[in-house]
Order: sequence, then C-alpha cells, then structure tokens
Amino acid sequence: MDIDIKLTDNQKKAMSVLKDAVHTAIWYWGWAWWWKSFLWVIWLWLMCIKYPGVRYALVRDTIKNLKNTTVVSLEKFYDKYNIPVDMRWKLNEQKSLIKFANWSTIILLEWCYYPSDPLYNRFWSLELTWAFIEESAEVPLDAIKIITTRVWRYKNEEYWILWKVLETFNPNPWHVYERFYQWKWWPKSIFIESLVYSNTFMDKWYIENLENADESIKKRLLYWQWDFEDDTWMLFKKKDIDNLFTNEQKWSIYYIVADVARFGKDTTRISLRKWNTWKKVRTYKKNTVTEVIDSILFIAGQYDVDHRNIIIDSDWVWWWVVDWISYCTWFINNSSPIVTGSKQNYANLKSQCAFELKRQIENWEIAIDWDHNNKDADRHDLQQELLNTYIDEKSLDWKTKIESKDRMKERIWRSPDLLDTMIMRMYPELRWQTYEMVEDYLYAIDR
Repeated sequence: MDIDIKLTDNQKKAMSVLKDAVHTAIWYWGWAWWWKSFLWVIWLWLMCIKYPGVRYALVRDTIKNLKNTTVVSLEKFYDKYNIPVDMRWKLNEQKSLIKFANWSTIILLEWCYYPSDPLYNRFWSLELTWAFIEESAEVPLDAIKIITTRVWRYKNEEYWILWKVLETFNPNPWHVYERFYQWKWWPKSIFIESLVYSNTFMDKWYIENLENADESIKKRLLYWQWDFEDDTWMLFKKKDIDNLFTNEQKWSIYYIVADVARFGKDTTRISLRKWNTWKKVRTYKKNTVTEVIDSILFIAGQYDVDHRNIIIDSDWVWWWVVDWISYCTWFINNSSPIVTGSKQNYANLKSQCAFELKRQIENWEIAIDWDHNNKDADRHDLQQELLNTYIDEKSLDWKTKIESKDRMKERIWRSPDLLDTMIMRMYPELRWQTYEMVEDYLYAIDR
C-alpha cells in the first residue's frame, strides 16, 4: 500500500537509520504533541505489515499510560492516513497485546518497579524482534539493559533483519546524560536531536509559549541544553554530584551505615565509609534481622570498626537490629534536630542531616571510591536519588525540611536507600559540632 507520509528532515534521517543494516540503538529526541510518537508509529506499522509474525515491544511505566498515550497514537495514525481495516491491529485488553492479521504482535510492556520483582526477572523470558522505549530517561537503567538483550531473538535471522532498540526522551540529568550526551554506550548507536525550530509542521503558538516559558524549560525543551539546573528547590546540584567520584580521599577512620528494609519489603543497604569516602555497598533484596546483624558485625570485624561508628536506621521494628549491636548509633529520622552553634530551624533530624550533606558535597568534603559488584548500577541509582531530593516548600510550620520518602518514591519508583545512608552518615558530623561547641564553652569558662 502506498501512502504519502509527510516527514521532517530529522524524521526522514531517523527512519532511514531504523531501516538500515548498521545501527542497533537509535536515540531520538522530539517535540511535544505526537511528533515524537509519530516516528515510532510509522516504523512499527511498516515493519509489522512487511514482516509477518514479528514481535515488537512497546515499553513505558505502566500499561495504563501505554493505552492512554501510545496506543492512541496508533489510532491517530490510522485515521489520518485512512489505513484499511485489514491492515490495522486488534487490542487484547486482557493480555495487553496488539495483533495484526498477519500474526505480527506488539507487546505492551510496563517497566514500573515491583517489590516482588526488583531485578526485572519478568523480562528475561521475552523473545523480541525490536523494541521501543518511550520516555527512556524515566526508565531504570537495569530494565533497559535487560530489554536490549531480548531483541535479535525472534525471526531476525529468518527475515535477515537487524535488531533495533529505539529510545525517545527529553534532556535529563540521569542515565541518559551519560549514555547520550557524554556518549558512553556502544559503537552501533546514533543520536538524532530534533529541535522545535526544525519542525516545519509545528504550530507557531507552541513555539511562542516555549519562548515565554521559564528559563530552565527553555533551555531544556527549546534549545536542547543538558547542563542546566532544573529547579530551585533541588537540594543537590549535578556539578557537585559529579565531583563525588573525583574528590580527594581523606582520613582513615571507618564507619558503617545501614538502612534496613521494613519487614523485608524494600532493599537493605549496608555501606562502608572510610571517614567520608564511600568504599563499599552490600545490598539485600530480601533479608531477615539475623542476616542484617551478621553482615554488619562481619564488616565491622573485617575493618576494625568501632561500634560507636555503626549508624543504623532505628525507626519502627528495626530496633531489633540495634538491640543486638552494642554501643551502635541509633538514627531516628523524625527525631528532634541536634542543637549546634549555628541558628537552625529544621523540622527533624533527617532534614538537618540532609542539609549538612549538601554543605559537605558543595565543599568537596565527600568522596566515592567504590570497588564492589554492581557499582555502576549503584552510581546511577545514587545520582538519580540525589537529583530527586527536593526541599519541601509547603511546610505548614515554616520549618525547613526535605520532601518525604514517599514523594520521592512516586518519581523514581523505588526507595532511595543509598541517599538515606549518605544522610545518616552526617549524624556523627553534627554531633561533633555539638561537642566542639561544648569544648569551646568550657574553655571560655576556664579562662
């Protein structure tokens, strides 16, 4: 069937790459509305019609969003170009599958985090020809890596067609920054950026609205700039976070910081610090109290850690852990802030420690030198957590605090466990400030 599809120059370039026998990873940034979706819709439809029985994956956070946005884009394409009924798809709501008459299949795949499947094991059974990941900046890197291994597994050799993974996104300071902007991926990849001004079909009022928007929005969506500060309420800035992995390492006293999962539902993180240099992370997806205690004591014995330098999250039932480790330091998030020499108005201890962490990161006083397994994945997770730490501007009592953990979970789909251990590590620092204040006072009395 011949249809006259109008494409921009960048869409034509992307389409030629999607059909070539060279590139396997295509990263595409598009504009608002459905121009970005329009590209993958055409590619998907053409390939499914041309190659009977192929299997394609559409990936987004939830099935609901896939049906409300991605599937709607298909319907708009059919209506716009009067595609015959026998060349359209049929949606199986129960199985979340789209099937064509020639048995080509589109799988609607949600990447949202399941506590019962933290490692995305549900993806390993997939056999795909191609995949499309929408808004990939929001997708955990581990999920993307697994999906990438599942293509080239279904009818590629039969039709002699190369596997392809198409990702679309907007500029973002998370893993897409390193993978696309800093170009740290594989050689058979290509990045195609499409500015608003390059879209000859875009309505003028949309461009005018962007030109009158906030500066951070203009930089990201109008001028395609990556190095920007997105929000004045962000506690940590990206340039300071990047320095964590190159800062000078100081001192030799060891600390252990443990953020223990509630009832085994989240993730337990036990981290080892050499003063303020982060050396190791031990992660448990599911654990018992005994396992946590044994692991902490083993690391303490291995590195001769003073029990007073073991900091453990002590909210709720995990008092059981601190009860079995004598002289350790209890950290209770919502307890009262520590009184120090400077004027402060924090809502709780956790917020106070978070702002102390901000100060030390900005002053290059913290370093990370990981040598444990999964350190690359942990680096991604930590960066995401730090960049999603916001000051709560809606505090009713006018006391300074950071947003709740539940609010962050809504954005990143998991618990910010690594960030929590960084915040908890600041507790001894604040206590030392208190001791120094007392010593100065006693010194003044003696004189």
